[in-house]
Amino acid sequence: MLAIALGVSAVMLSTAIIFGYLIFIWWLDRYEREPFWLVLLTFCWGAIGGTALGCILSLFMSVPLGTFLPELYSDMASSVIIAPLAEEFTKGLIFIILVFTPHLDNETDGLIYGAAAGLGFAAVENILYFLVVAPAGPEVFYATVIMRTLFSALVHTISTALLGYTVGYVRHRKLLPWLWILPVVGFALAVINHGMWNLLAHLSGSQLLSEELAAGAIGLGMLFVFLMGFAMFVITQLSLMREQKIIGKYLVDEAERGTLPKRHAEIVPSWRKRRRRGWLPPDVPHEEYVEAATVLAFRRYQRDTVAPRFRRRYGEDVTRLRRKVRELLDGVRS
Repeated sequence: MLAIALGVSAVMLSTAIIFGYLIFIWWLDRYEREPFWLVLLTFCWGAIGGTALGCILSLFMSVPLGTFLPELYSDMASSVIIAPLAEEFTKGLIFIILVFTPHLDNETDGLIYGAAAGLGFAAVENILYFLVVAPAGPEVFYATVIMRTLFSALVHTISTALLGYTVGYVRHRKLLPWLWILPVVGFALAVINHGMWNLLAHLSGSQLLSEELAAGAIGLGMLFVFLMGFAMFVITQLSLMREQKIIGKYLVDEAERGTLPKRHAEIVPSWRKRRRRGWLPPDVPHEEYVEAATVLAFRRYQRDTVAPRFRRRYGEDVTRLRRKVRELLDGVRS
């Protein structure tokens, strides 16, 4: 009974850590946080739709391998090639819906939604793995919990975030031929990142390598995940810095138009300054005003970069948001 209780506790802790990853990634988007309900729905898609369709697609694609390759090599090909292709495809299907929502504004948003889908997939896949290895004994079970929580989950997160980043980048831009290539590149990077981890993890348990080389393979895999995680963190920070410049540029112009005070155009783009109280009159709702000004800047940028036939729609959003900012400052409720 004690062993069962410890096992259940380990699974619950693993799932809680993954959910903690989700909250942290959502929090990172400090200029215009996505609706948490939509991030959570994306997480649920990865957990339910992504895993179910991913398993079906992987099985379907793996059938021919058993016909042409020996079992040892077909298992490796299934793990390193088929699984990443199928799983990244099914996780990424959520973007077919997200691109039609008003919330996917830029590459940072795409990264966050991609990471959420990857974490959802990882949460359910981890539980399935835990159930499989549970009879192997506590040593194998706890080692699996640690590896899949700290490394495999991050692989899923980083991989789908790479795809999401490229989708977010092209979302509000002119549909130039070369831009269509970017999501394909993002998907390829997601598959490569996923496949590299699977290759090293597969080699660590393969009979083809000695114990020393197998240990080296898993060590290299852990280092790979650490480096990719660091790279994604840097990419996220650079994306946020770009958002800050966009907000600042367009709000300065809005201040010149009289939409908001010049001082606000300097405060709103700064994550630290905008959080402080006292720079707004007490009757102006702080969060609503900051969000309206921020989205106004983004919509103006998107109006400048989107295809000409969509500019009228973005222009209507700009007019609406500009009016809302002015009304909030005047103490008028829309």
